[in-house]
Amino acid sequence: MTERLVAIQVGAVSFMDEGVETVLDTVQQRAGVNTLFLATPTWDRATGGRAEPGRPFPDHGVKAYERDWRGGNYAKTHPEYYANTILGPAGRAPEYPDWDMLGDVIPEANRRGIRSFAMMDESSHARHLRSYPNFLKCLEVDIWNKPARRPCFNNPDYRNWHLGMIEDYIKSYDLDGIMWSSERPSPLDRLIQEPTRQGLGLITCYCNHCKALGAERGISWRRSQEGYRKLVLWNADIARGAIPSDGAFVTFWRLLLNYPELLSWQSLWADGQHQMYRDIFGTVRAYRPEMKVGWSMPQNITFSPFYRASQNYADLSHIADFLKISAYDNAAGPRFHTFIAGVSRTIFGDADPEQVYPLMLKMLGLDEGPYGDLPKTGFSADYVRRETKRALVGGEGRCVIYAGIDVDIPVGQPDDTEISGPALGDAAMIDADDTSGPDLSRTTPERVKAAVLAAFEGGAAGVVLGRKYSEMRLDNLTGVRAALAELN
Repeated sequence: MTERLVAIQVGAVSFMDEGVETVLDTVQQRAGVNTLFLATPTWDRATGGRAEPGRPFPDHGVKAYERDWRGGNYAKTHPEYYANTILGPAGRAPEYPDWDMLGDVIPEANRRGIRSFAMMDESSHARHLRSYPNFLKCLEVDIWNKPARRPCFNNPDYRNWHLGMIEDYIKSYDLDGIMWSSERPSPLDRLIQEPTRQGLGLITCYCNHCKALGAERGISWRRSQEGYRKLVLWNADIARGAIPSDGAFVTFWRLLLNYPELLSWQSLWADGQHQMYRDIFGTVRAYRPEMKVGWSMPQNITFSPFYRASQNYADLSHIADFLKISAYDNAAGPRFHTFIAGVSRTIFGDADPEQVYPLMLKMLGLDEGPYGDLPKTGFSADYVRRETKRALVGGEGRCVIYAGIDVDIPVGQPDDTEISGPALGDAAMIDADDTSGPDLSRTTPERVKAAVLAAFEGGAAGVVLGRKYSEMRLDNLTGVRAALAELN
């Protein structure tokens, strides 16, 4: 029987605060961990740094917030791999600029029989302009033809920068695998999912590279822009309760009929993201064919029929050795509650959230408790089993499935909202639920055990404990060891 993968996502701060040997001993003894997913590079508090300001600290590590945390590359940079990009070498994280996490942790993990994967976040925010003078030249262009907040997948310099980092890691370190994470939602997903309170600069991309690709497909970028501008106005009207006489859904569908370029441009955007997957997969295969490479799929793939449609497991399984599905049962309750509230103010603005909820359950194949109870109860462990099985069947067995297991993933808003460093970013894809207080669903050892058992019952080849070790309670990690004992 092939050994079950039991992985944990862990960032540089945990090793620096507690020591490499201590962290490895702890996760191996408490949870039976045999694989590390080392968070580098990361610019997101979802995977990097200690607990976010305002969140409670766990029962280990340093209890001090990092208000100026920025993140970046926690491995040594080898400039020769970045010759094909104007961005230059991947910038070192300012927190520990002289420490090489991969260089120090991998040998110690190997001595314990623990494998090491690099967990690589996509650099998806314009805040990196502070570190890369040429980053502005890689940004998307929005519907008003101005630079947007994030880099464009179709920009060759941005793509080559990531591929240079991949080559650097797989040639410079004794890694067992790569997991790459691109969790930003598409423009159309944003407009369907929630009111566009984050600004119009997220509706993209109309840079010269995307326009050229659109022209190859016979898509008019001008018509696409015109349609998206009208869709943004529609989104704003529905969100403030100004429902047209024909209703929210009918007027949305009418825009799609009048502007078929909306869906065409949506496909072009998603194809750019997937081409990045193909390029990374091919690069790893060319240099290290024995190395495993896969993608972290955000929880929205289990929540949104619209996002799910553009992230087809059958297609992705051709270009991956594994897919990690973020089936976080505890966080799912507040997150799905927020998602339903959001779509009830956009595409399903003709109905109340309590009316939309059962329809979405049916569409998504979910079976959970009452809508109003979700923030308090979370989702059932059976959600983990069902989503793992769906991914495995959808991928037709071409790649293995790892189930992401929720261990103390924050829900609700932090008590301290003044965070000077980067906040959650796109990692959750869904904003933290507006509900806050002591009644929110919480992780327990029993819930962790049930989720792990459900994942393997659904056909998972392994589990990945998330979001990050630096916010997990040690007693909750023991739920993993208890599940493994029962399986054995």
